[in-house]
Amino acid sequence: MLLHIVPRLYTTEPHCDLIDFHCPALGLKLRNGIELVARRPYPNKRYLVACRKIGQKAVNGFMVETTERLREFTAITRWAVGGERVVNHQVQYFVLDDEFDAVSEDMGLWFATCEGLGSWSDRWPEVAKNWTPAAAQPRMELVSKQRDGHYADRHDEFGQIVERAEVFQMRTIERERIEQRASLILSERIPAVSTAFRAAI
Repeated sequence: MLLHIVPRLYTTEPHCDLIDFHCPALGLKLRNGIELVARRPYPNKRYLVACRKIGQKAVNGFMVETTERLREFTAITRWAVGGERVVNHQVQYFVLDDEFDAVSEDMGLWFATCEGLGSWSDRWPEVAKNWTPAAAQPRMELVSKQRDGHYADRHDEFGQIVERAEVFQMRTIERERIEQRASLILSERIPAVSTAFRAAI
């Protein structure tokens, strides 16, 4: 099964960086500067996104290829803020069906498309029908803001977020949708499937 995971931090702080990404179910412990690096693939440069440490290109997350299908897995990403504190972002992912063999955290890949863009079907789960990717896609923040989704924040004495736990539900999508359609829409910012980490489960 192909997993497209997009750990990201939204911040106005000048000095933030990735520490690591840990997913026990996949047997993955990926470290900044070794397997991963944080870059800015979006026009909005306030987002830091973890991607595989390959070349210099900023891409939107990374791929994981698993030996078996998954129904649920949890990932924890740690970020360093200003060199003085660490924030934790935990996301519990639920895969809602087994129709196809891939999932993507990038909600922009869930939309139905016209024939010219592949005739892909709508893969939005019912729980997210009234949400937008900008408001609901998982992200770590340092200050609580109004957004969609299922999440809970823990704050320090100054009102800053130190830990966020989210639940994120995804329907499966076609592997070809990631390989072909994503590059057209996101200017080739989707990581190549060939760069996927391997996870035996």
